[in-house]
Amino acid sequence: MASSSAWLVLLMGIGLSGALDLNLQNSSSKLLTVLNTSAPVQELLYHIDVWRNEAAAVAQDNPTSSNLESVIRSEVGGDWERGRLVLQLANQARTLELKQAIYTALWKELQQTKQIYDPLKILEFYDQLAVHTDVPLQLMDHIYRAFISRSAQLLEAPFHTASRLATFPLVNSLVNRLTFSTLDYLRDILEVLYDAVLALETPLSVVQRLGNLTASLRQLAQANLQLLSREELKRGNPEVQKALQSNIRNLLSQPGFEKEVAKSLQSEIYAHLPKDEQLLYTARKVCIRNVTEENSYIYECPQTYLICSNARDPKKAAYFIQRGHSNDSRPQFAFYSAFWRSRYILMEPATAIASNATNSITKNVYSRPNINWWRVVYGNGGIAFYDAATENSVLCGGDPLHWDGEEHHVYTRHASEFSAHQAECTWSLEDCSDAA
Repeated sequence: MASSSAWLVLLMGIGLSGALDLNLQNSSSKLLTVLNTSAPVQELLYHIDVWRNEAAAVAQDNPTSSNLESVIRSEVGGDWERGRLVLQLANQARTLELKQAIYTALWKELQQTKQIYDPLKILEFYDQLAVHTDVPLQLMDHIYRAFISRSAQLLEAPFHTASRLATFPLVNSLVNRLTFSTLDYLRDILEVLYDAVLALETPLSVVQRLGNLTASLRQLAQANLQLLSREELKRGNPEVQKALQSNIRNLLSQPGFEKEVAKSLQSEIYAHLPKDEQLLYTARKVCIRNVTEENSYIYECPQTYLICSNARDPKKAAYFIQRGHSNDSRPQFAFYSAFWRSRYILMEPATAIASNATNSITKNVYSRPNINWWRVVYGNGGIAFYDAATENSVLCGGDPLHWDGEEHHVYTRHASEFSAHQAECTWSLEDCSDAA
């Protein structure tokens, strides 16, 4: 009964895979001869053992395993669907020698087919072998290295074209499949990939063309980090460094970055940002200082709800950071204070208080309970804050001409005036996460 059940399972496997044609007439295949009988799986494996011994007797100068591999490979005959069936039979093999001969023969046979050029086929075979505990480690390592090499060769394509409009369906299929695997696979592929493309392309081209790669945010984070670690990119070329920063900012601008990318990878990404920019992602609270002087921090004015630049007081000056994205997916930030009863740094529309405008500045920055979003621009030794809604106004301060006694008001200027008043409109961040 057990033998009949085993044979039924084999027949079902053959029928589902379409690997073997049981109606094939006049076949010279020894395996098909047995399969066309009512023999159970155990008898099939017995016949393979017999053929192994026959081959050894005829050609004693060849290793036994090679003879057995030849029998198995002749059965597969270039039809990889047959190979799937033979691999299933490995579970029923009576000896370790037979099992390992099947694994080795199938790998050799796969290398003779066009599928060896498809890394996904190699990965599929690797995964199939991985469920077997008796596959030689050397064979598994050899197959894995072949998979890594083929994958790297395929992924080179986006790095050899300057067009952002080019599409790479095979690359996309591979990268999508890798989303279901450990990052170790991608890490090993990227190492080989960067060795190859950096030998043929300039570092700047490689950095820029990383944007041609369509991948998950987790994969792009890993790809950027490995590229950042390459010695070829640490030679002080300002254009390369600028392109690297652009890649990171594009990554951070994706709404799903914090949700999809592991915290450990996020921390590594943030570490490559300038200090002020880094704090926007790593600090719980920040203090915002105008660069015109060392002791000029913004928080509520002493007598009004306007925002002033005041002497440093960590309790009053510490603002929580709230991150978000605008409709066009760009990052934007809001700042609110627990000390000031969760009020935000808010810019009221300039047209609503035009009478307060003096010398092209507008005192329209308040402490309010309503959320207000700011666009952050990096550079010039610090950061600049533009109103996210229109980007027509930039936050400034530090000019005594616009103070009123003890109230050292901050104010806004038209965005076009930033270059002429760069120091006034540039700010530096400090980590005030520990402020009570």
